[in-house]
Amino acid sequence: MTAAACGRGKGGPDASGSGGLSGTGGSGNRFGRTYQQNLNRNVDILFLIDDSSSMGLVQNKLLQDFATFANTLQTLEGGMPDVHIGVISSDMGAGDGTVAGCDSTGGKKGILQYTARGACTATKLNAGAKYTSNIGGTANYTGALADVFRCIGALGEAGCGFEHQFAAILRALGADDQPAPAENQGFLRADANLAIVMLTNEDDCSVTPNVPIFDTLSNANIASQLGPPINFRCNEFGHICDGAHPLRLAPNNDVAAMVTYNSCEANDTEGYLLSALDTANRLKALKADPSQLLVASIQGPESPYVVHWKGPGTTDTSCGAASCPWPEITHSCTAGDTSFADPGVRTAKFAAEFGNNGLVLPICGDGFAPSLERIGQAIGKLFTPACISGKIQDDPTKPGLQPDCTVTAHVQQASGSAMDTALPSCAANGGVGPCWTVTRDLARCSGDAAVVVTPGPAGAPTQSATIQCTLCDPNVSDPSTCL
Repeated sequence: MTAAACGRGKGGPDASGSGGLSGTGGSGNRFGRTYQQNLNRNVDILFLIDDSSSMGLVQNKLLQDFATFANTLQTLEGGMPDVHIGVISSDMGAGDGTVAGCDSTGGKKGILQYTARGACTATKLNAGAKYTSNIGGTANYTGALADVFRCIGALGEAGCGFEHQFAAILRALGADDQPAPAENQGFLRADANLAIVMLTNEDDCSVTPNVPIFDTLSNANIASQLGPPINFRCNEFGHICDGAHPLRLAPNNDVAAMVTYNSCEANDTEGYLLSALDTANRLKALKADPSQLLVASIQGPESPYVVHWKGPGTTDTSCGAASCPWPEITHSCTAGDTSFADPGVRTAKFAAEFGNNGLVLPICGDGFAPSLERIGQAIGKLFTPACISGKIQDDPTKPGLQPDCTVTAHVQQASGSAMDTALPSCAANGGVGPCWTVTRDLARCSGDAAVVVTPGPAGAPTQSATIQCTLCDPNVSDPSTCL
């Protein structure tokens, strides 16, 4: 296997997500670019499906259009990657068992869901399999991948209404300082790329351990510390809107009031809910290189962000009035089939932490085929090289014309840390891998350059590489020193 690492140009955006500019050379006519390249086509894909009430129509669209996702993977350059595909629920329980529909024992606990549901009577997974796998064309299921996914992905609408997307993902992958569930063993491969796809119509409400955000005993009305035991708690304590928590109390105690906020962001500082930034960092720590991760969130848009009020769920005179309105977030989108979603502020922040590898996609459409195709293509870009547009500068420290590039291989250790090793050029060591060379022969690069990494012996553990090349400035560089 060879892997090419290239940069901004006809092959696509810079895989580093930073635009690739890494500074200027001392002579003033050279500038460097840095590119990341993953060196295998293994990818573990985790679907988090919100199974709270009101998700039935949305789930159906995912299941109906999943074939588009499977087809996209199959038609990637190089064919179907070596995949694991698993499904988890957003249900992690909530509180002490007094919250309706939520248990006190961790809900579905981030465990992979692999049983037949709905009208499906058999998953067609091999005996003992907890997720789908297709390695080198050998699958652990019979029939079509889309049919297997439809069978195990129909999670229904009975899950806890306080969704814990972040906590469920961390639990499923063992990224919350505890080992992953026994049922999930083998799903996450150390050398594989990791893609997480979330489907949810409400924002994350993963509570920080020991914070009683779901208390229903001492916090039961509008005047209590946490307010009434409703989903608005996730908004009040999980978001900062126009510089403060969104309002709990209705202006002038008016049940018909509505308040629109101009800007809302994830409240990552007060510690009521898990930090979106910390959640992202925990996942990045699973890999030797953050470029091995992709997060896609099919969700409600962050705006409009509007709070309205309704009559209290139980008798509430704690505000001093005969009846105290309770707050509720207004849906930020509604689809033609009446499915809807609320502002996904925290989930969008989480996806944004992955730069160009973070996608926020619409949930309120007629179907998900375009989004699933986009996700599949983005997964392909995790291991499909882009192309270097422009000429590479000669390395003045080496005899003859040789490209001024350095390649650093990254190998993840058992401890989780990465070991970095500088790779020689193939010209310097006689072509013994691992080494690198520059070519303009890749058809997809249309004559632009690509840095091709030749791997070492079979089973060598290198998972990704960072390539740095000094490019010629076409305005001032000497053409005779440009390759």
